[in-house]
Amino acid sequence: MRQLKKMILWKEKFADCLSVEFSNPVYFEAHHLLVTAYMLQSDGYSPEYQPEALKLLEEFLYFNAAPNHIIIRNRYAGFYGNIENNGERNIDRYNWNLDILSVSTQTADIYRQDVRRWAADVLQVMKT
Repeated sequence: MRQLKKMILWKEKFADCLSVEFSNPVYFEAHHLLVTAYMLQSDGYSPEYQPEALKLLEEFLYFNAAPNHIIIRNRYAGFYGNIENNGERNIDRYNWNLDILSVSTQTADIYRQDVRRWAADVLQVMKT
């Protein structure tokens, strides 16, 4: 029950973040980090794609990878259309320090910093 309630709260916050991003282009600058971190933390990627998604998040965070380049690379790697976890999700598989609820939409600067900090934490937790 606890996991279900948390998942509902995360989905609502994710929808709120997307709404803010699509209504203000300055917020949208963090979109690729938001989606990748959310999908990883919510166990939304297929087991086959999850290692690639971790690499993707790392490239976004530390190597300034362009989302367009990654999309093209994934298509050639055969991941296009085969990335979502269609099974039961386990959001408590890891001991998270931060989650999407820690992201503030107060200002664009705070939002981008919070999304980056949260995404870096998701990457660190999942790689250790």
